[in-house]
Parts: sequence; C-alpha cells; structure tokens
Amino acid sequence: MSALSTTCDWTSEQQAPKPSRIKSLFASLMHEIEIRRALREVSTLDEAMLHDIGLTPGNAEDTIRCGRH
Repeated sequence: MSALSTTCDWTSEQQAPKPSRIKSLFASLMHEIEIRRALREVSTLDEAMLHDIGLTPGNAEDTIRCGRH
C-alpha cells in the first residue's frame, strides 16, 4: 500500500497577492469614494456659495481631486 499525501500541491502553485497590494487597492478605492462623496456635496452648492469658498463650477473637481495650489 502507498501512503496518501495530505498536502495540497495546487495551493503552492497559486500564490496569494501580497497584503500590501490589497491594502493599496483598498486605500485607493476608499479615497475615490471620498472624492465622489465630496463632489456630490459640492454639486449641491449654488455659484454664490462656491464663490464664498473660493471655487467656480469649472474648477471644483480639480480642487477636490488635487487640492488648492
């Protein structure tokens, strides 16, 4: 009789992604969600309110994504 192997050989062929890649992907996703939430909030403001905080409708997205210069 031959002994049966109790280890799975197929698991060693497929390496799991590095945790740092997963964390980076998750952080990027969360950052994009925050940006889109901010864009929705800013889109509810009228032009006078945007002017009060130093924005115009044309530069609001750039300012939210990249910050003020």
